[in-house]
Amino acid sequence: MLKHFVKRAKAMHFCFKALLMVLLSFLWSGVAQANCLMFSNQNERLVNFCLLESVTGKLLDERTAVLVSQRLQREGYFGGLRSSSVTTSILPTLSYSSNINGGNPNKNLVVGELEFEGDPALVAEEGIVFGVSVGGSLRNTYGEGRYLDASLATALNWSPEYGTHYTIGRVAGCFKNKIKRSGYADFCFDGTEQIKDISSDRSKSMSLNLGQLRFAQGFGFSDTSVGFKRNFHSGYQQNLVSLQWQTIHPKNVFASGRVRVGERVQNQMTLKYGLDVRLSKTFAGRPVTIDLGHKRIDGGKLLGVDRADTVARISVSMPLSKMLSLSAGYQETRSSIAYFESKEPSISLTLVW
Repeated sequence: MLKHFVKRAKAMHFCFKALLMVLLSFLWSGVAQANCLMFSNQNERLVNFCLLESVTGKLLDERTAVLVSQRLQREGYFGGLRSSSVTTSILPTLSYSSNINGGNPNKNLVVGELEFEGDPALVAEEGIVFGVSVGGSLRNTYGEGRYLDASLATALNWSPEYGTHYTIGRVAGCFKNKIKRSGYADFCFDGTEQIKDISSDRSKSMSLNLGQLRFAQGFGFSDTSVGFKRNFHSGYQQNLVSLQWQTIHPKNVFASGRVRVGERVQNQMTLKYGLDVRLSKTFAGRPVTIDLGHKRIDGGKLLGVDRADTVARISVSMPLSKMLSLSAGYQETRSSIAYFESKEPSISLTLVW
């Protein structure tokens, strides 16, 4: 079964990667030194690889030398960190939510010739929510290219219109390990819980990611990886395989593509496949990031009728200032059962301090 997933994922990833490379080659030609630090919030390992390869063999000024050494120390080089690095954050947000209380669609459920009317008290509420996210992260190095990254965060969101709130909690961590010069193996764990008035959701996962960093003339610095993941949900578990390619192009463009293929779980709505693309480039001195996604979820039944959903999404994010960032998006779900179809816009403002 796993070999079947890997074979399908490799074929989809090859087509996806080829499409991205052709797109980049048409949009940007020539070779130039990438401004690696422009994408420091995308992939730290790839940014540091880009930075190190860009300055190798060159005479550096003191400021650049200090910057490079400090970043590499956080990955365990030059003796690593002298002690554990702990950071905290408080992020106020203002956003729009299409389902504040975890309720049901505001329409009748029609399955075949049967029609059901929902309880008005269980209908989803939508509107503006104020929120605050409090989090902390830990970095501990234990060898060259070997370190632990862990984070803990909780968020509280409140609706002034309905007087209700919901909470989100997340804990995550990765043991990152260098293999030879530019290969790596990462062992990661993740757990999230969302609690709303009507419904809640909890999930956990463990994963292994194997990757390789490279430089290709004309296409820049890349990180290619394959991942094996085990998801744990209430009542079932699922295996997934993913292939991902990320690159920092010489013309200062970050691009990534990811393909996911999931194991079929009987009588459960689970991911069949997913495709994700990200492009980021600086305009007027500000990085603008575009995310595109498409996924297929199936395997469930409702009153004996098969259900399959297709979800497409797009989002754009950018900083408005050093302390304020904006994100806006749109998601559309099409389903074999009309009751589950939806069109959901999203927008949020985040204050960084």
